[in-house]
Amino acid sequence: MGDFETEGEAAGRPAVDTQLEILLRLVDAQPEASMAICLTTPGGVVAGHLVGSRAWARRWEEVVSSTTGGEDPRDHLAHLAGTVQSALEGTEREAASGLHAFIHLVDVTYLSVPGTATAPLWRGRLSDVSGWSLGAPA
Repeated sequence: MGDFETEGEAAGRPAVDTQLEILLRLVDAQPEASMAICLTTPGGVVAGHLVGSRAWARRWEEVVSSTTGGEDPRDHLAHLAGTVQSALEGTEREAASGLHAFIHLVDVTYLSVPGTATAPLWRGRLSDVSGWSLGAPA
């Protein structure tokens, strides 16, 4: 299957979810793209909009600026995600395989907790995602 090794478990690595990897590549290639998705993780079910790492870093800056009152364009805390992203450009993918190591969501709802728990951002290890579905929960 080209660049994707779907038999990774035999080599001591988790199997690659080819379809999810393709979605990650699509949102990385189109920075304004996002899609509603629900993820099953060891911590529970998380719903939100899948975005690329650069879009997530831009949103991080917005969230940090709004919570810290960072109106100064030199606000280092607000620019942390962008600075890290610039320094590590391309390392979001595992070096040897070229596959994504992390997945990024915005406008998140935690579905496994009582009540309505939401957050503007979520970042998790792709290897912790055991299942997913497209679309928002009803």
